Amino acid sequence: MLLPRVLTALFGIPVVILLVNSGGAAYAAFIFTIIALSLYEYATLMKLGAKPVQAPALYLFGLLLPAALYFDFYSAAQAGGDNYAGFILALTVIGVMTLELFSAKKYLERIGLTLLGIFMISWCMFHLVAIRGLNPDGKQLTFMLLITVWIMDTAAYFFGKSMGRRQLSSISPKKTWEGAAAGFIAAVATSVGVAKLLNAPVSPAFAAGAGVLIGIFGQVSDIAESMIKRAVGAKDSSNLLPGHGGILDRFDSYIFLAPIIYYYAVFTR
Repeated sequence: MLLPRVLTALFGIPVVILLVNSGGAAYAAFIFTIIALSLYEYATLMKLGAKPVQAPALYLFGLLLPAALYFDFYSAAQAGGDNYAGFILALTVIGVMTLELFSAKKYLERIGLTLLGIFMISWCMFHLVAIRGLNPDGKQLTFMLLITVWIMDTAAYFFGKSMGRRQLSSISPKKTWEGAAAGFIAAVATSVGVAKLLNAPVSPAFAAGAGVLIGIFGQVSDIAESMIKRAVGAKDSSNLLPGHGGILDRFDSYIFLAPIIYYYAVFTR
């Protein structure tokens, strides 16, 4: 499985670097594509596990919400602003619940699972666009996040595989505390190193804090996505990326990290 992982990375990493460097509409379109494919994988997983979900509402509101955020410049509500995002947020809850009222068989679980997919994937992952849009260092922060996660995952995988003894979670039996510790240390060191290498206008303390958040919440986010797969009896979210599984498998760490790092940057500077 290592060779397909390496080949996929050799193709995918230069593309991601190019898009992050370009920013603007091209990068936003890339993240929107990631969101759309992730929504499809989520709906497929729910179907595989016989879990009720409103697939049309999932796709509709799951794509309307990040579009509204994009045109609102990432604000969910603002005085005197367009307030597209605030409107779509409200409409999402109203729409999903109303559709269920008129369904032949009504399930509260279907409302919950549909909203979970929309907010977990569309709302959280859109913050990857918001991070890139931060001034004056959105590009450096995005690269810092991406590179730190890549190195953290690699360190956790190889160290856990060779030295891991104590199981981290029953959800992911192969993950170990030793691997998680290696990933955490790698995240802090990489975040500080990359920030300095890229001349990002942030303090070493800020970079170290970001590394701590990445080292904790990136790995928790990974396990959270695994919990969904285990609940439906799936090993991967799809087989779209050889050696990596699906889009959700590749971007699972960013589900929690995208909003956390965005608001960390907004609130601490």
